[in-house]
Amino acid sequence: MDAANIGAIILTHCNTEETIACLKAVHGQHELPRRIVLCDNGSGNVYADIVLKEWTELAKARQLEEPVEVYGNDRSGAKLVYLRLEENKGVGGGFNDALRFLLYDAECAAFWVLHHDTEPEPYALSALLQHLEDESEKKIGLVGSTLLYKNSDLQECAGGGVWRKWTGKAKSLDGGYDKYSHSERRDIAQKLDYVNGASFLVTRELINAAGLFDERLYMFYEDVEYGLRAKKAGFALNWAPGAKVYHHAPNGEQLTPLLNLTEEPELAADIDYLYIRNRFFLMRRETLWAYFFGIFLIPVLYASRTFKGQKGRLGLIINAVLDGLNKKMDKYRQ
Repeated sequence: MDAANIGAIILTHCNTEETIACLKAVHGQHELPRRIVLCDNGSGNVYADIVLKEWTELAKARQLEEPVEVYGNDRSGAKLVYLRLEENKGVGGGFNDALRFLLYDAECAAFWVLHHDTEPEPYALSALLQHLEDESEKKIGLVGSTLLYKNSDLQECAGGGVWRKWTGKAKSLDGGYDKYSHSERRDIAQKLDYVNGASFLVTRELINAAGLFDERLYMFYEDVEYGLRAKKAGFALNWAPGAKVYHHAPNGEQLTPLLNLTEEPELAADIDYLYIRNRFFLMRRETLWAYFFGIFLIPVLYASRTFKGQKGRLGLIINAVLDGLNKKMDKYRQ
């Protein structure tokens, strides 16, 4: 498989500067993907007009066809497609709409999926493709990138991470390591429970076997859930060390090699609700003792938020934990 069989997807929402930077980085790949779909998650005309204008100029400068603007379920065979959604469907929903669009192209055997706040180095796609096969007997369905904090000398993760069954917590592998040092690829590949959703390669074969992302999660843990589902379907996960991608991760500039002891992100209250709810939804699905451990972890979560100065969230934490454990996934906020 080579880049001529790859459809690239960039998911964006209400952002211009980082989206254009990501587009430039994807267009600057040593091997250009077969097609590029920029999926706009309901940003509206103000953002869309700016991005489309900038992308058109970029395409002209590289002597490529101009991007074609497409809405909803419309189809187009264009190489560059600006897919506009009427509403923000969340991370999983946005990924799915873009994947459905490209799945109609039979020549796309795999899909490179990115968030708009990433900037891959020129050989990132080539490295991902090289690691679609290895010495294992299992078919590889997902390949993760080496994510680097944009304004730091630290790694966000090597490929992805592991999922802790008894706490429902996702833990990045090699998170906080210096960007010039990391573990052995085989060791990472054997440990991976999921690949980080900021930049990854997913095969058509895996999608046919396991389906698309779970849109109920909206944002957070959608990549963890998909990785666990891929492994259950009999697919292996891999990591491409050379697929280096810079990520404008929130709070990344505040990290040090000794990561914060709580390992909990600093999120706005409504977003924090989703983070906690989805964690315990996944825990409930995978663990028989989820209720017991979930209730036990409520004071731990409260202490974590209080330690970070996020007081007054006890009610939010309780609601999020109980909603996740009871699989109440029909609301985005508290």
